[in-house]
Amino acid sequence: MQFSVLGPLTLSADDHAVTLAGTKPRLLLAVLLLSAGRTVSTARLVDGLWPDAPPASAVRNLRTYVHRLRQVLDRGGDSADRLVHDGTGYHLRVDEHELDLLRFRRLAGDARRAAREDRPDAAADLFDRADELWQGHPLEDLPDLGTELGPAVTALREQHREMTTELTDLRLRLGQPARVIPSLRRLVAEEPLDERRQAQLVTALTQEGRVAEALTVYQQARRGIVDELGVDPGPTLQGALQTALDADSAEARPPSGPSAAPAGAGSGAPPAGRQALPMKPPSLIGRDTTAGQLRAIAEGIADSTGADEHAAVVLVSGAPGVGKSSFSVTSGYDLADLFPDGQLFVSFDSGDEPARGSGELIRELLVELGVPLTDVSEDIRERAAVLRCALAGRRLLLIIDDVECAQQVRPLLPGAGRSLVLVNSRQRLLDLDVGWRLTLGALDRDEAVELLATIAGEARVREQPEVFGRIADACDQLPLALRIVGSRLVTQSDGALPGFAEHLEIEENRLAELAVGDISVRHTFSVSYRGLDVDARQALRELAAADSLITATSAVEILRLPRPQANRLVEHLVQHNMLLPVDSDGLGQRFHLPELLRIFANECP
Repeated sequence: MQFSVLGPLTLSADDHAVTLAGTKPRLLLAVLLLSAGRTVSTARLVDGLWPDAPPASAVRNLRTYVHRLRQVLDRGGDSADRLVHDGTGYHLRVDEHELDLLRFRRLAGDARRAAREDRPDAAADLFDRADELWQGHPLEDLPDLGTELGPAVTALREQHREMTTELTDLRLRLGQPARVIPSLRRLVAEEPLDERRQAQLVTALTQEGRVAEALTVYQQARRGIVDELGVDPGPTLQGALQTALDADSAEARPPSGPSAAPAGAGSGAPPAGRQALPMKPPSLIGRDTTAGQLRAIAEGIADSTGADEHAAVVLVSGAPGVGKSSFSVTSGYDLADLFPDGQLFVSFDSGDEPARGSGELIRELLVELGVPLTDVSEDIRERAAVLRCALAGRRLLLIIDDVECAQQVRPLLPGAGRSLVLVNSRQRLLDLDVGWRLTLGALDRDEAVELLATIAGEARVREQPEVFGRIADACDQLPLALRIVGSRLVTQSDGALPGFAEHLEIEENRLAELAVGDISVRHTFSVSYRGLDVDARQALRELAAADSLITATSAVEILRLPRPQANRLVEHLVQHNMLLPVDSDGLGQRFHLPELLRIFANECP
């Protein structure tokens, strides 16, 4: 028997379609297939078949649909033990070769392993085979999917979207832009605010030598993003633009070499007041205390007159989506008067690709500082030494964003001078030697509503304060979630806001709704989740299922591990800002898992 869910729901035997009539039996089969290999409880099946209000006879009706499904499987020549009841629910036994979803997951996993092993050709071919399994949107022929199937299908579509992004990156890496340009045009038309797709299209056109067309695509993308979101494109799309500009001006560039460098070019002196920060965020709400602490640190550095001055490093950390980058970039603008030699910004983030390397970021900084590329060595230690010399004695503010580990950022840190370095990380980086540690948390309720007001309109908040308070609560007061929802509320009528708030309060809907363009809370959490080791991921899922404050004692009980091992896992999650310490009031150390993270973890397989 063959089953397909990556498109219309179908089942067949010996290449002949097997008909399963009736909406409820088909919904039943869909729920069982999306949980292939696992028992689905009777309660979940009832929710899947009757998402609004199950009838009093729901369990009896469910048995009838199970019987009907078994009859269909039997007519297809299937064995009697395909669909079994194990006391708590029903279990549909399906092998990988029988279900397209299982084959897709296996092929995508094999492709990612090949990519990590630096076998891009094999990885791209495996991704292609996985993509060929998709015949449309999952379960596209079924009616209202409800709270059981809806989130699962949304997650599946996001997995497919992520996979096609990885495939496109591989084709571009292999120098095969013609293979991806047609599909990229279709995807960009469907999601014009997806900056990653736009950047890929700009890059592909540039590789094809169609630079003018690439620049036109960028301008169209930028206009759409500015008009819809009120912000400039992010570093991924801007990086693609820079590549196109470099290609456009390559023929006009003077030849490289020692004789080509203008006099004084190797001095490393940046232009006076060089400001290379991203666009300043439109508003920064609820960070007055932390911003005041940072200004006091910066003023202390700027006022220093000692002969042994050294650069100061401040770590800005916090949970995913808490607004670390926005805080640091805004601070960069606000502190510009204290650092007259310039404000610079680099990021390890490269979208869905592996993180950029330290050597690449050092090269970027050296170019900003006026060091000729001919003087930039390929050896990272030599590059780091040149960077320290270029920064020595300068009064610069440097923001290093999306740092994953201490080892990654150490080569970029200056030595002597009166510079301030802001290191943004999702982790606490306990092994990084820094002068100060600033931790950002979620906003309080009033601050969260204020942030929504700056985006959706203050008058609307004044008219419906209770509705906006509910929306802020559903967003867990997380700045990223609030900004996403705020931008979506701009286009909604005032009369639709109560309904939107009610929809957002339903846990199963929440992460799917917290997305706009290529920005989503689920994706942001996924990046942090992938940064955990296997044991920590499992611990996070088990702690999320417990849905309570975590203590040293309860962690042992929930994780079913010896205390030292449980404590290490809790500490690991705290260091990654996935668990947050709570004021104990003399009750012993306690930890809190933020609500949106809990919902995300409960979705993870």
